[in-house]
Amino acid sequence: MAAPMNSLIDSLPNAEDKIEVLSDLKALLGNLPIQSISSVVANVSFNSVFDCLSTDNREQLELCCDVLNKLLKALPPDIVLTQFQDELKSGLTNEEPAVRKLCISEIERLSLEMVTVLLQYEELVIQVVKCMRDDVLEVAKIAGNTLVNIGGSTGGITTLYGGMLMSALQDVLSSNDTVRFRVYEVIVTISCQSVAGLHSCSESGLLQQFFNELHRDDILVQLNCLELLSDLALVEYGLAYLDQQGVLATLENMMRSSEADPLAGFLIPGLIKFFGCVARIHPKEVMTSNETFVSTVFTNLSSPQSDSMHSLAIQTVGFIGSSVEGKLALEKLGNKMDTGVKCIGKALRETQHDTKIVVLQALSTLLKLKVPDQTSELLKLTECWYSQLGTRTFDYLMSLADQPFPDLRTALLSLFNSLALQPWGQNIMNNHPGFREYLLNRSTEKTKEGKEGKFAVISTLANSPTSAEIFGSPYLIHLKAYCSQGAFYVQAQAEVALEGDS
Repeated sequence: MAAPMNSLIDSLPNAEDKIEVLSDLKALLGNLPIQSISSVVANVSFNSVFDCLSTDNREQLELCCDVLNKLLKALPPDIVLTQFQDELKSGLTNEEPAVRKLCISEIERLSLEMVTVLLQYEELVIQVVKCMRDDVLEVAKIAGNTLVNIGGSTGGITTLYGGMLMSALQDVLSSNDTVRFRVYEVIVTISCQSVAGLHSCSESGLLQQFFNELHRDDILVQLNCLELLSDLALVEYGLAYLDQQGVLATLENMMRSSEADPLAGFLIPGLIKFFGCVARIHPKEVMTSNETFVSTVFTNLSSPQSDSMHSLAIQTVGFIGSSVEGKLALEKLGNKMDTGVKCIGKALRETQHDTKIVVLQALSTLLKLKVPDQTSELLKLTECWYSQLGTRTFDYLMSLADQPFPDLRTALLSLFNSLALQPWGQNIMNNHPGFREYLLNRSTEKTKEGKEGKFAVISTLANSPTSAEIFGSPYLIHLKAYCSQGAFYVQAQAEVALEGDS
């Protein structure tokens, strides 16, 4: 293979039709695995292929990028950096997006495989930082990923937040809001990777610069801030840092003041999502120290400002209650939670299609209790919440199973799966006329999601330690047979010729 590859590459400088040569090269490389190319490419010089990037011909450019993509990936990272650092750096400023994407993608690979070596080429990394403001989103995104990879190592963190690289970051931060938030996303991601990353980012002043965006008189900027702050708050040391820096108190005050400010009210959904995300991981801390958040959520359960706020409140309660710790934190709210569950039960029956799905999804997480977590206390809690949804709830749920909406039935099956995990839920199912037959009827669901949803319920019951006692061994045998046949089993229909048929 080396001979024809060498021959084609050597012919490029003087070739009258470079497109034809590049097409032949692409065909040759396309038929070979990367391992085979690697075995010979180290002894092949392909600078002349890079030279073919200097053209206005779009077809030649695309062919050249395809060929270089194969050749570069076949080389060890250190060889790429040693031999082609200038070509890569030049390619990052090329007018053609395809060339910039080729070069930044290769540098991203280097940042994954040999970040220590890459850090020795500071000018190249500075150019990567500048790519964060590229007009082509894909190029900017890959540049951001590369910087995150660099920030994953101790040496990378030190380099990134010092000297010329720090100056380059500040220069990019002076761009428009879109570019600036690309940089913020990178520094937040690096901060979430390690305590060292958070410390270095804090020391550089970039995190404080990011926090200051919260005070901008721009709702969209503030909402973008909240989204990134949610990521940082999900990390335990990140949440502690936000608390230490007074960010949590600031957000609580923003939520409190937004109640009286119609314009600031646009922030409430973002603030609820932020505290809801944090509460999922740290339910006890959030539910006990953020009274405004709790009050806002439960007020919107009973007296919603809008349909969207009603749905968000329902989602948030389900989100928090997805863990055992979250369930216990919600229980400690006492009457507030009891009233909230009753409101969710009312919403189940009275709201429109889309909100019904939100309710079913929230209930499936709120009522779900895995077998290892099933203490008598928690079983009583989930059963109590179910009973507070209203009278004849399971009758209503079964009526939804007949609705001609696959997305609604899929959400319903998710709730059935949560009930199927617990003895009290199994008793309700077993005692409901027609449920046993419905569950084994494969014809009720036509979609992949629906078939998988029903299969999940049956698998849960088939593997439950209490199913045999509640449903009886004969029915359990049918459930296990369903499981062994799989979610998409179709029973063969035997054709019987009746007497008198022609």
